[in-house]
Amino acid sequence: KTQEYIRKAIEAEPENQDYREENDRLKEIHTLMEDGKRNKQTGNLSAAYESYRIVLEKFPFFAEAPYSMGIIKYYEEDFEEALKHFNQALALNPFHEKSMQNIFNIAKKKYNFASQAYKNRDFEGALDNYVEVLKIDKTFYQAHYQIGRIKSIMGDESAAIEHFLAAIEILPTFYIGYYSMGQSQRAIDDIAGAIKSMESAIEINPGYDKAYGEMASIFIEQEDFESAIKKLNIAIQVNPQYTNGYLSLGIAYSDQEKYDLAQPPLEMATSLDPKSYMGWYRLAVVYNAQGDCENAKRAAYKTTDLKAVFGGGWLELGVAEWCGGKGSKRAAENALEKARNDRTWRKSAEYELDKVRNPKKYQK
Repeated sequence: KTQEYIRKAIEAEPENQDYREENDRLKEIHTLMEDGKRNKQTGNLSAAYESYRIVLEKFPFFAEAPYSMGIIKYYEEDFEEALKHFNQALALNPFHEKSMQNIFNIAKKKYNFASQAYKNRDFEGALDNYVEVLKIDKTFYQAHYQIGRIKSIMGDESAAIEHFLAAIEILPTFYIGYYSMGQSQRAIDDIAGAIKSMESAIEINPGYDKAYGEMASIFIEQEDFESAIKKLNIAIQVNPQYTNGYLSLGIAYSDQEKYDLAQPPLEMATSLDPKSYMGWYRLAVVYNAQGDCENAKRAAYKTTDLKAVFGGGWLELGVAEWCGGKGSKRAAENALEKARNDRTWRKSAEYELDKVRNPKKYQK
């Protein structure tokens, strides 16, 4: 447009030397920029960079010159220099969209490096790269979120909460950020804060099953089974394949000794996830409580196959094998002895062993 109007000005006033000089300057910019473009296309990046540098030197107001220098450095993977040039272009033209996009592209590359380190469990390396991402682009909310996750893994839940909150401030609809913040709040016993965060996640995404499940888990810990069951019923409504929802629902009923109601959701949980040792264990508890020794044995064997060091599975197997005195004493003792190897279950295993070895003592 500038060239178009300059030409019209010259046509209107051919003898005006200022117009002609300005037209010559515009031609020089055009020539140098075209030289740079041609050299870039032929792979002569250093010559292209030099053409753009001369443009910037002669015409320091022209944002396209530092942007083009940044592109050359980007191609050379000198991202630090590329960023300097893109930011220089933005200083000349705050609305230079191509510079903004390429700054984001560099941040994205750093983010991908960090994510790969995270997958490799190199948390320190990942953390450093996520911090670099935020130096490049402070609005990159995903970097804040990932830093929060790493801080949580490292046990620094307060720092994790700060970063989850920072991610949410950048993107208020980031419901996963609310969910993760709630988990960290729960870890530091801020139960009211955790519930509030989960409610915020659900408000943004009413179909977010995990938030319902997390709230239900809190309610189960508080023995508020009615509230837990309400949330879990919603969770499995919005996602009929939500394994943990069925498992938690079974636990909520089982902990109230409502074994007939606990059985169907636990059976559903194990059918959806046959590798859930906890699902099979809880199912074994329910079957044993109902006197269904054969199904209890089946569920207990599944538990021990999946996690042989878990004493709970061996305990329920021992109870099922004994079957109130109608089963095998030897098989029960073998299973309960294995349960004793797990310190957490030792007292319970010794109690059940005593019932097997001294049945008269427990006769009513």
